[in-house]
Order: sequence, then structure tokens, then C-alpha cells
Amino acid sequence: MLDTIFATKGEMTQVWTKQGKRIPVTRCIVDNNVILGQQKCVITDHANSSFTQKPALILEVGYGKKKLKNTSKPLRTIIEKSGFSFGVRQIRGIRLPIDENQAEGDESSIFKIGEIIDVDQVLSVGDVVKVQGTSKGHGFSGVVKRYGMKGGPKTRGQSDRHRAVGSIGSQTPGKVWKGKRMPGHYGVETTTVSNLVVVHLDLENKEVWLSGPIPGHLNSTVQITKMGTSKKFELDEVASGIEPQKEIVTESSEKSQNIDSAQKEEDKITEKKEQKLQEEPSEKKEEEETKTDK
Repeated sequence: MLDTIFATKGEMTQVWTKQGKRIPVTRCIVDNNVILGQQKCVITDHANSSFTQKPALILEVGYGKKKLKNTSKPLRTIIEKSGFSFGVRQIRGIRLPIDENQAEGDESSIFKIGEIIDVDQVLSVGDVVKVQGTSKGHGFSGVVKRYGMKGGPKTRGQSDRHRAVGSIGSQTPGKVWKGKRMPGHYGVETTTVSNLVVVHLDLENKEVWLSGPIPGHLNSTVQITKMGTSKKFELDEVASGIEPQKEIVTESSEKSQNIDSAQKEEDKITEKKEQKLQEEPSEKKEEEETKTDK
């Protein structure tokens, strides 16, 4: 089952629950997540001491809007072979486990190349997720901003030691140990925030509302992954200013509707056949009775 989707970080707002609690929310826009390819691989299971190797499937998912003519030629050929007429900003891999007893070719029937992944196929309201993104860049920063150090004393003749590092070592080793916290480049690092809750899904505007802040600057790409748990969340839509959504037909809903309609047609055909089988013996009995009466 797919548990990861890519989105664009939007602005923050606030919502209220039915209990009257105010919750800060980040609005993420989910554009088309297109499947451009898939590869088989073998992963090592570190959960057990035996470190067994298991087969897995990597889906190559393209995300972001870009003109096809502005993409690089290798990426353009991959997109054209997949059957898409628009470009993507980046391609990321999503790893899916495969059962060892599963026959070859069955995994390709789940997700086919050229399909588009919708939001409702992956996420639902109440899911607990973790969000991975690239943190904001702060340039060359000091230790007070970078690590939250206290700094030196503000009085007693300390003219330029207010935001200094202080001592960086002693005389005995005669060197500075590796990993010493000092001024340097701050930010632009891969950061993950866990235990966020999906508050609201806006299928009309393709938005996902997550409880709390997430890493990255505005309009940056983030990766949303389900953690396998869910929470009950009752949102007060009137107080939060959420308008009632219209019924939107997505690709996944179209497939489910087609399947349901096909099943209904099959049920009708079977009912008609059963009725015919029940009517035939009754007609024979009536014919026999008429013969006996004559």
C-alpha cells in the first residue's frame, strides 16, 4: 500500500475543533504525483538480528510543474516514454515492500507507469504523518543563533564577548576536538517533523491541512509519509471558515464507480437468470395440470 506523497508547502492558518481548541495548521498543495517508472531492488531488514534481505519495488514519482521543453533531455525522454505531455521538476523514489510469495508481474498491476496518484488514495483525515523537507537557509550564523548558546557576560568590562563562543579547548590536547560547536553555515538541511495529524482534505483545491509547522520555505517541496496510526479529529468547519465541498470525481473514484456499476450489472444478470430458472418449472407444472384437466 502506498503511504507517501509529495506536496508543496503553503501558508499557515488556524482552525478550531468542536471542543473549542485552536490548532495552528499548514496548508500544503498536492499537485500531480505521476508514476514515471518502477524498479525492483533488495533491501536489508535491520529490525531482526539476522539482517535478512527482502525484495522491494521502487516507484519513480515525478512532482512539480515545469514546461517539457525546459527539462533536460534525459528527463524529457523518460517523461515522454511514460506518456505525459508536461514536465516535472524532480523525480523521487518511493519504496514499496513486496511479498516473497507474490508472483512476478503482480506488483506491476497495482501501480502502472503513466498513472497519476491522487491525494485520497494515500491520505485521509486523522492520519498521523511525518513530513520531510529542507530547512530554511540562514547563511553564516553565530553560535547564539545556530545552537542557542547563552553568550558571555554583559557587564564587568566585557566589550565584545556578548555573543562569543568562549573557550574552545584546553592546553592538554593542544587541539580543537572534531564536532566542536562553532559559527558556520546554518540551515539547508534535511529535516523531519513527526506526529503531525491530517486535519482537513480539500479535494477541490488539492490541499492537505497539517497540524503544526513543517520544515522548509514557502513553495518548497515536502514529503508526507503516513506513520501507520490515526487519531479521531472533529473539526468545527463553520468556526474554521471551511466551505462544504462539492462532489469531485477523481481517477480513483471513477475506477471504484466503474467497478461498482459492473458488479451491479452482473448482479442484475444473475437475478434474471435465477428468475427464469424458477419460472420454468412452474410453467411445466401448469401445462401438466391443464393436460390432466382435459
